[in-house]
Amino acid sequence: MKLRTMLSGLLVLVAVCLPATGLADDMAACIDCHDLSATGSRLTIDMAAFERSVHGEAAECTDCHTGIIDESHTETAGSGAVDCSGCHETENQHGLGGLRDNRPDCHHCHTRHTIRVMDDPASSIHPDRLEQTCVACHPAQSGQVGYFSWLPSLKIATHPKADLSSRFDMGNCLGCHQGRASHGGTEPVSDDNCDRCHLTADGQNPMLGVMHPEADPTTQAGIFTVAVLYQIVIGMLVVGGMIFFVRRFSGTKDG
Repeated sequence: MKLRTMLSGLLVLVAVCLPATGLADDMAACIDCHDLSATGSRLTIDMAAFERSVHGEAAECTDCHTGIIDESHTETAGSGAVDCSGCHETENQHGLGGLRDNRPDCHHCHTRHTIRVMDDPASSIHPDRLEQTCVACHPAQSGQVGYFSWLPSLKIATHPKADLSSRFDMGNCLGCHQGRASHGGTEPVSDDNCDRCHLTADGQNPMLGVMHPEADPTTQAGIFTVAVLYQIVIGMLVVGGMIFFVRRFSGTKDG
């Protein structure tokens, strides 16, 4: 009787452990549901792109998605969350001064499954694509300002540089912000040194006033005031022009 009980318990243990172990160790089990062509989940992955990424040959699904151990993850919210600090020592301090719910996660800049090295032209953080990545969260700072902000802003497109080997333009976000614009730290992430003249150690701008003008009544009240004045002047010119043409073509004369 005791032996039968022990065998029954062993069979139950095997039945419980095998599916979990099989799912955790077998990447194919994940792809069966999550491949682009699969219908088992609305969360899909482009395996061809993933295999070309830096994780393609180095990681399996559950190396990153450590909370997934068996099929129960389909009913457990947040079980697929990823904590990059398990492998990467660099701490994400991007937007540390803001609210936690509004701070970006690693994948907002690096993508989820197509992460590539910085000097790869296809990388989301390659210098030629960095502005496109940053504009998703920082449209005004990346040059995507509206008419109200653009009109009163004065931007200096170029000026004499001491080092012509470096890239100096508004789209080179890391040229100034360096570690502050990536992981929130102070360590530089490239050889660009725009910050040497345009930013102090604490991130303030010592030259040329506001680098990213925006007509905001709270943070940049001066530019907002100028913008309002511009709108009034333009409105008066438009109304005056309409009155002039109406009088001219309607035959109305003064006196």
